[in-house]
Amino acid sequence: MKKAMHIAAELEKQGLKPHQIKVYLAILELGRATTIEVAKKTGIKRTTAYDLIEDLIRLGYVAEARKGKRRLFIAEDPSLLASKLEQKLLDIKDLIPALLTINSKAVPKPAVRFYDGVEGVRNIMEELLAMQGKEQLYWSSISDLVDFFGHRYMQQWVKRRIKRGIWSKALLTKKTKVPDIYLQSNAQSLREIRYLPKGFTLDGVLCVFDNKVAYISSRQESFGFTIESKEFSQVMRLIFEGAWAMTK
Repeated sequence: MKKAMHIAAELEKQGLKPHQIKVYLAILELGRATTIEVAKKTGIKRTTAYDLIEDLIRLGYVAEARKGKRRLFIAEDPSLLASKLEQKLLDIKDLIPALLTINSKAVPKPAVRFYDGVEGVRNIMEELLAMQGKEQLYWSSISDLVDFFGHRYMQQWVKRRIKRGIWSKALLTKKTKVPDIYLQSNAQSLREIRYLPKGFTLDGVLCVFDNKVAYISSRQESFGFTIESKEFSQVMRLIFEGAWAMTK
């Protein structure tokens, strides 16, 4: 049961909705199946199951086969999913220069961007890795961040930050225990840590980077936002440095 819940949670992080996951896992278990068989196994209405299967075909999780006049659906080999996702990433990277050209001619960027849910808020984490500068300032409950995105994503995110040469300067709360990879304070991890006073609580993460300030809530509220403002980010930097000077 725990294994099934873990698989469903990981698929949800990849953008699949609960009913899509249910149908995909049913087809994966059946090997190949008709719409009726999928509907029977999942308890989902046949017409709804058909629409969900079409979604999964479009997303690359399911393929179609025919046996006479019958349409059969087969789950794509799970080992191929990673390579497909990598190819999609390469495709969008190739498209970025053209998108930036269009974006530069557009109306001025909004000062505030809001994000909702794990997939939405993950945009903030990716924006942190794409920053122009080389230092990020955090007030942070690391446990909330790991709980929000999962250990696997955060572990890879830390490695990517280090690879990009971005330093993390963090004021942490001792909310709950987390793996040591998030608590190393040295040149190898490009991280310097100080701890907020005992009894000081903070839910989520507040980060200053470039001329922006970002906030990511706890998993309970699942939202985040960024504020792009040179003046506001300067104020937050001063507040951070003041707090940093008073901590150990």
